[in-house]
Amino acid sequence: MLAFKKITVGLIVIWSLSACDNDQEKVIKNEEADLPQQNQVQDSTQQNKEPSFSAPKYHMAGGWTNDEFYIMINGSSDIKGADKYILQKIPKKGKEKVIKHLQLTESTGNKLTAIIYSEDSNKTSFLTLEMNNEKTEITITMQNEKPVTYKKTDLIPSEFNPEYVWGT
Repeated sequence: MLAFKKITVGLIVIWSLSACDNDQEKVIKNEEADLPQQNQVQDSTQQNKEPSFSAPKYHMAGGWTNDEFYIMINGSSDIKGADKYILQKIPKKGKEKVIKHLQLTESTGNKLTAIIYSEDSNKTSFLTLEMNNEKTEITITMQNEKPVTYKKTDLIPSEFNPEYVWGT
């Protein structure tokens, strides 16, 4: 009888150990199955956060011209990381210039919407900038005005208008 009890106890121990092994295998298998899903979620999140270089905001900085004006668009992001730009509009002749401060609010395809603001007053208005697919032309539309198209240029303001004095 003692041998039967030892055999029974031995079988119970082996059975309980094998049951534990099966549970551990299930846990390991579940963890392995969950890992790729977590990686996929993390990868897709990282991909969404990475900016696309084809976005128009990365191509709008620089010089643009048409027959009457030269515009220079420079980035000026603030501490909060807002997409802010300064647009300087220089005429073909004369020394006057117009400075507009822009903050991008929306981007859809090749079209950007920005708020125009002045550092001197609280007045704001909207502006749209639309680039062609090649990023060689930009069309600027201000409220209550006709759209104006400019072409990308390597000219500097003094080459476009010799009377213009930079920085004044």
